[in-house]
Amino acid sequence: MADEGESKETQDERRKTDMNIGIYNRWLATMGGGEKMSLSAAEHLSRAHEVTVISHAPVEVDTLAQRLNLDLSRVKFSFIPDEPPALLEALTENYDVFINASHMDIPPTRARRSVMLVYFPGQIYLDLPAKIRAHVGMAIRKLLFVPTFAEGFYGAEIRNGRQLRRTHAMMRIELPPSRARLVVKFNLSAERPDVSQATIYADGERVGEIALPSSGTPVPCAIELSGKGQFASAITIRCPPPTSKDRFCMALSDFQIEHPRYRLYQWLFEDKFKEWGLRLHGVPAQLSTTRIENLARYHAIWSISEFTRTWVRRYWRRDSAILTPPVDVEAFAPAPGGKRNVILSVGRFFAGSHNKKHVEMVTAFKGMVDQGLRGWELHLAGSLTPDRMHVEYLERVQREAQGYPIVLHVNAPFSELQRLYGEAAIYWHASGFGEDEAREPIKFEHFGITTVEAMAAGCAPVVIAKGGQPEIVQHGRNGFLWRSLSELQSFTRELIENRALRETLAGNALADSRRYDKPHFQARLDELLKRLNR
Repeated sequence: MADEGESKETQDERRKTDMNIGIYNRWLATMGGGEKMSLSAAEHLSRAHEVTVISHAPVEVDTLAQRLNLDLSRVKFSFIPDEPPALLEALTENYDVFINASHMDIPPTRARRSVMLVYFPGQIYLDLPAKIRAHVGMAIRKLLFVPTFAEGFYGAEIRNGRQLRRTHAMMRIELPPSRARLVVKFNLSAERPDVSQATIYADGERVGEIALPSSGTPVPCAIELSGKGQFASAITIRCPPPTSKDRFCMALSDFQIEHPRYRLYQWLFEDKFKEWGLRLHGVPAQLSTTRIENLARYHAIWSISEFTRTWVRRYWRRDSAILTPPVDVEAFAPAPGGKRNVILSVGRFFAGSHNKKHVEMVTAFKGMVDQGLRGWELHLAGSLTPDRMHVEYLERVQREAQGYPIVLHVNAPFSELQRLYGEAAIYWHASGFGEDEAREPIKFEHFGITTVEAMAAGCAPVVIAKGGQPEIVQHGRNGFLWRSLSELQSFTRELIENRALRETLAGNALADSRRYDKPHFQARLDELLKRLNR
């Protein structure tokens, strides 16, 4: 509320600046680079505006603040079930500015001003190859009965080594149309002591009730779907609506479909070809113009790099402004005791289309050791999600590294990362190596936060000459850019053998890293917000 002693001009100016801003990020619980950027925006904007961050899987705010090194004390959080987009659309009407910072999501918006913060765009204007891939994906989903967790789910999480999904008072699971008789099995448990039973519906018909122990013990459930040919099947589960402020009502785990086709899906896409499985879950149930129509409601697009901006033009036929992510460069510095003979790479250990190519870097370093390199170590640091496919990926990296001076730092705390950056003389980055940038640009680093962190710590970067990396590293001035493993090895040897060159590049890298600090990010954010409200 304005102070009664303020002049009309001051009150008018306050109304111009004091806005209600909503920031949406579906993936908040992952606490990755995109989440750090969206919450950095929330932290800064909350100093002058009322800011609410919206997501689905609840996270402890103190954990977010500590893990991402942010002050979120002025930011409000709203955790809502993963409902149909129309419900989120209604929520956006409450905001003067709605910033969609959720990777690959384009929800509809009714806010006075709406912005897409884009790390990398999904293709919505499909060319012929993309249409073919989409239709093939839809056919596979239909053939193998791949389910869609459509409504009421907060997001998948790991508990006691098993994946589960907590839900609201109503959840809905959809299966592609099928004439086959399907038996669906899963475990259901209560997440609140006052939830004692749930009602289950199959294809709109009530099939019974299940008693849920107050202890939260999972109860096995089995439902038969007769198959309706051209119509999708659906399972809906309801429990009494919350009587308290608790967000959760139930939890669903161990979802199975008792059919040979679904077992084939599990064998192919969950065991043998996990990356294909990740892509398959990204395929829509059907093609439509909805995403194009939703995108048209956004008044501005902010891309995190020129690389992303290029693909926004190609995929969305829209121009965008550049807002590079903020990097805590002040948190990194060369170690007081000086640099050691260490090559460092930082990135999550995970399987999938955007993995950090740890195996390829291990192969390159092993080749250098086999050719006579002595006295140097390769250190790989990154977090690990306790999912089987990612654990298996890490185990492969560990096997490849055996017998060589290669050290892995899994789930290293921030203090250890600071030490590693400070002691490392050379920094490697390889995301996208061996991939086709024209066909699958999403597999490349869209900006390169860890590269900037390494530069701030006085490392000489030797990074792949693709994606967003060339916007940060200028070849021969503040680092080297490579295109093949032999170039990676060659440039690294040059820095190892020429200490003066290494220190010159590292000094330039440290100075250039300051362009990506928080003050630069905040100034640019204010400029873009002002431009949006003109």
